Amino acid sequence: MLRCRPLLALVPLLVTSTAAIADTLWLTNGDRISGTIELLQDGELVMNTELAGRLRVKVENISTFEAEHALLIKTPGQAESSLAVSASDTSGTVNVLNGGTQPVLLEISTIQQMLEPNPIIEDWVWSGDATAALDIKNTTTDQRDLDLAFDTRARHGDWRHVVGGEFERDYRDDVKSRHVWQADYDVSWFFDEKWFWQTAAGYERDHIEEIARRKQFGMGPGYEWWNDALGRFETSARLDRVELESRDGSTDTFNALGLQWELRRYLFSKRFEAIHNAEALIPDDPAINFGLDAELGIRYLVNSWASLSLLTEWDYVNGNSQNSINHTRYRLGFGIGW
Repeated sequence: MLRCRPLLALVPLLVTSTAAIADTLWLTNGDRISGTIELLQDGELVMNTELAGRLRVKVENISTFEAEHALLIKTPGQAESSLAVSASDTSGTVNVLNGGTQPVLLEISTIQQMLEPNPIIEDWVWSGDATAALDIKNTTTDQRDLDLAFDTRARHGDWRHVVGGEFERDYRDDVKSRHVWQADYDVSWFFDEKWFWQTAAGYERDHIEEIARRKQFGMGPGYEWWNDALGRFETSARLDRVELESRDGSTDTFNALGLQWELRRYLFSKRFEAIHNAEALIPDDPAINFGLDAELGIRYLVNSWASLSLLTEWDYVNGNSQNSINHTRYRLGFGIGW
């Protein structure tokens, strides 16, 4: 949202430094901003600029704009993909080119949603985030928590690589209560626009609990329900091989059906991001019925690269009295994204 004149004073610099970026926004007060249009929703246009970061502008403050790349535009009763959007001489409107010989004049106020379509990926695309968090607990004990996590993904053509890791070390009254680190790697091959075949490997090292090491390997199909400028959602099913090593050196190996889903969804013109990840394991071990590792939370995007998050983690194992686990944690974290 643009409300202060000092910020608009940066506009000449933005225009000069982002000449290679195609999108341009003209405001009703005569100012102009250049950058990349990410989204128009809920009466606000979100533009990412090189110097000022992500800006939000109310629709009533927009005179016109232009974008030379394709955009998905949704108006009441209609949704279509435009090849380009050019500036209009009439304030409050744009010219939309849909493949015809003449552009169509469209009122900006009638646009319910506008975003970039999912592109055909030819070159490497890399994104990720890293978070440092503290546990939130209602306790009178002296506690020192350290939780570092990262998740990064790279996409090239039909292949996608995802690498994640987490390190946790907690103290309660100067006694170490948790010391765990884990790493995961997934590679997915998209044999269709939505369907993919996933191969996943994971390793966990616990320095305190009875299970000292966990190794997991599996593969199976998955489906990407959506992946656009507003977020993504996908599900997968795998046949996993799991090996557990106890602290006394004994091992337990079993097969399991793994069900996994991941949801990311931007809310309120990309001010917030809803997060939900979960993995369920149904092993062929009679001592364990099923296990669930879930994460649910919300992330507030401070700017284009920094965020604050509040997450709930739930570890649950349904089995006999010796193997049952029900552990819930709440984490407040600061993260960076790229």
